[in-house]
Amino acid sequence: MKTLLFLLLSLPLSVFAEGGLPNQPYIYVQGYAEIQKPADMAIVRFDLAIKAPDPGKVKEKLKVGSGKIFDVFKENKINDIDVIAEQLRTGPDYEQSESPSRVRGKIIGYFASREFQLKIRDLGALSKIVDQLLAIDGVELSAIEGGLSTREEVENQLCDKALLDARKQAEKTTNTMGMKVDSIYAVSPISVPDIKGDLLSSNAAERVIVTGSNVPTLEEGDYARFRIAPIVVSERVHVIYLVSPGK
Repeated sequence: MKTLLFLLLSLPLSVFAEGGLPNQPYIYVQGYAEIQKPADMAIVRFDLAIKAPDPGKVKEKLKVGSGKIFDVFKENKINDIDVIAEQLRTGPDYEQSESPSRVRGKIIGYFASREFQLKIRDLGALSKIVDQLLAIDGVELSAIEGGLSTREEVENQLCDKALLDARKQAEKTTNTMGMKVDSIYAVSPISVPDIKGDLLSSNAAERVIVTGSNVPTLEEGDYARFRIAPIVVSERVHVIYLVSPGK
């Protein structure tokens, strides 16, 4: 941050004025805040993958498998808004060839696949639901990720803390230089072609959600060992303050 700060203050202000930056002394800082929260829900992603010798059989098996999956949802009282079932793909299944040629081999059957995303709000039921889904022929688990139901609220709180952090950094730096912070000039990136780096970020507030992810082993009884990683939520804001000589 300090390297960028002194670069901005040392260059002629007229260079930046036309780009929307102040035509008087200023300081650019980045405020940052982070919090770690235990996950209170889980997002499960899986596919239903079917193969059969003819299209009719594929369609039949896809219908049966999908029905069993939705029965699991119903049994566990999962709301429709917590289920995404899309990306249905079908087509012929070709014989694999070891030849580098791009010519497809003969058709040996047909396939169908459907992607699912399930939000489980009761983590205590996670193991049971995953066990039930994997018992269905054709279900392939791809990911389990932790989630936070209060994400928006936490982000708003962190935004306030990030702004306070920016102010603290600005005051600390200007005090050591015999100057003082006057007012906020901008809390958003400013498009100035001559300046590279964070000042040209596409987002004034960069919200980052980092979650734990785990695809469990499929050994008997292993599901009880699921542990969802904590959710780390971070907020970064870019702020320009106008400054003046201190008293």
